Amino acid sequence: MSTRVQLGRSTTIIYGVHPVVETLKAGKRRVEAIYLAKEPPGDSDLSDLLLASGVAVSLVSGPRLVSLAGTPHHQGVAARVEPFPYTDLTDVLSESAVGREVLLILDEIQDPANLGSILRSAECLGSAGVIIGKDRAVSITPSVEKASAGASAHVPVARTVNLARTIEQVKAAGYWVYAAEMEAGEICYEVDLTGKIAFVLGSEGKGLRRLVRQQCDREISIPLVGKIDSLNVAQTAAILLAESFRQRVLGTAASKNTLGK
Repeated sequence: MSTRVQLGRSTTIIYGVHPVVETLKAGKRRVEAIYLAKEPPGDSDLSDLLLASGVAVSLVSGPRLVSLAGTPHHQGVAARVEPFPYTDLTDVLSESAVGREVLLILDEIQDPANLGSILRSAECLGSAGVIIGKDRAVSITPSVEKASAGASAHVPVARTVNLARTIEQVKAAGYWVYAAEMEAGEICYEVDLTGKIAFVLGSEGKGLRRLVRQQCDREISIPLVGKIDSLNVAQTAAILLAESFRQRVLGTAASKNTLGK
């Protein structure tokens, strides 16, 4: 079943309480209409926000809402909005603030649930933005927005054609670029992850492509002790972001990087 409904050339449908609410709060996209199930979820904050938004609200049947959202997992609400507003790479690099300087660069991530989870971690753990490729990778679809629990409305996401070249631009902007590898590189808890840091994470099946990995400054890994010998890409992103956040907040960073730039 399709998870994306395109209405005309310039609108799409997002669904789920958090994606709709956070899109309204963020104010970055035009919301043209909101659709509620005739028996909507009992959320007074949602009702207040919808009334205050000034957007036309329509009560629709359950089957109609499923048809609009393209899925039964709509939580009783959907909205017709502008397409997802990607951010220019130059803006992502120039707008990072002190304390919120970590970037995530994703190499051919294809699972919408993983991308949504990564966006959620990025928002909660202080990432300045996420960079994804245009080819052989999932874009920001309504299913990704649903999986992000609305974080996609707040995290800047840039799309680029050539990730290897993009990493060169990121490095030129003063970032240390770390390739996340499960069985190679320095242990993340022993590396200074403060300042301008970019983590590069590979696809679910193949990991990082060789040319992308070669552009990185260093390789970094997460030590594991269980019988399962790997984490998925969304879990890896969350752990690396959390460790960087811990170092920034608690001031317990590892010794400073010594690699020359």
